Amino acid sequence: MWHPRVVDLQSSILCLLIAAEVGVALRDVRVTIPVAVKKGDNANLICNYDMEGDILYSVKWYKGRREFYRYTPKENPAMKIFPQPGISVERTLSNESQVVLTAVDTTMSGKFSCEVSADAPSFHTIIVSGDMEIVELPEKRPSIMGIHSRYRVGDMLRGNCTSHFSKPAANLTWTINELPASPLYTTEYKLIKGVNSNLESSVVELHFTIAPNHFLRGKLKLKCFADIHDIYRAYADKIIEQETPRILATGTSGHNANLFQNTPYDSSSNLDEGNRENHHESDGFVKRYQADLSSSSTSAFFKVTKADT
Repeated sequence: MWHPRVVDLQSSILCLLIAAEVGVALRDVRVTIPVAVKKGDNANLICNYDMEGDILYSVKWYKGRREFYRYTPKENPAMKIFPQPGISVERTLSNESQVVLTAVDTTMSGKFSCEVSADAPSFHTIIVSGDMEIVELPEKRPSIMGIHSRYRVGDMLRGNCTSHFSKPAANLTWTINELPASPLYTTEYKLIKGVNSNLESSVVELHFTIAPNHFLRGKLKLKCFADIHDIYRAYADKIIEQETPRILATGTSGHNANLFQNTPYDSSSNLDEGNRENHHESDGFVKRYQADLSSSSTSAFFKVTKADT
């Protein structure tokens, strides 16, 4: 026997109302807040949203928990600014979707939030936040200290790169011949705080034993990069030359028997005339050379002996 299907009209109507309400609800609220802004520049804070048929009631901006800007299209004037220390709003560039802050200061670093509210009957409200840091850049490029201009294979190279006084401190990285230095070659030191300011200096040491492959055509190229977010990059570089003695073949013509000529280790100019004669006439001699290693903290001694003939 056929029976008519009973339809729950009340439930169906409720579902339709919910679907209709969802269809016109405020959604997709999103903010575009710069991660970092240079001190003294303007900051553009953007708040996008989709009303989906709803009517906009207000857009509010907060720094932390304190409201500093409100846009209410049904009111006159639609724009209201609430004074807050360090915050200056450019009225002519601000509206229902963006607010422009002028000449930002480091005290303005922190969380900024956009609150969007729909009008009756939904009164939906969504708030979205983002962080912004105001950066005080260093006044000069990073500096490299303690690294000499000439080294030999086997020498220990050790020096510091310093980025002076910024907020926040710069991130320092070393490269060797344009390639990132191994973490085993670097040591990051504790930040140095400014005495009369909140600025900080960063220091990273580079240390490694020089191998033959470090020299490319007799040169080793070092760079230290200082980065702060994506708004600052500077570097210092150092070109190091390979220091090697040039050894000449010994002849039998009776002329000067030095094995070293025109090198940092050649000290024959310190011999007087008498010693020069003895130097040529003796069957054997021992000569001691001391190199002044301007590129190292150690001294090296070389002994050259002419065998008896």
